[in-house]
Amino acid sequence: AVVSTQSTGTLTMSAGYGFLFNTLINTLCPHTLFLHRPWDFKKFLAKECRYNNMDFPGMCIKFCNVRRKFCNFYGVKRVNLDLMLKTLGLHAEGTPHSGISDTRNIANIVCTMVRDGAVLDNNEVVDLETIYTA
Repeated sequence: AVVSTQSTGTLTMSAGYGFLFNTLINTLCPHTLFLHRPWDFKKFLAKECRYNNMDFPGMCIKFCNVRRKFCNFYGVKRVNLDLMLKTLGLHAEGTPHSGISDTRNIANIVCTMVRDGAVLDNNEVVDLETIYTA
């Protein structure tokens, strides 16, 4: 899920998705990218940037790996999006692997984790030296 509060204070990929999510994010971690599969993000965004002869976006260099934060906070081992939802007693919304559905599901996970006391800050950084070699 991409969160930007620069001008509108809303969740960019699903505008107006929820007051609670916007309030939590605006207060606790504005301008943070929340990802549950950072490998896809790093690999495919880098490939798209290279294809279009663009620099890797600066706002995407640091991000919150929600999966890693989830595992550390709840003391579980490897999880996927469905297992994170199930562990929290949440139900998946929409179509699996759909961008907007995954965004909403990640937002629900993030909200629940913050309510449970998790600190969701940037915990990963893209290595710009190696990202274009993959």
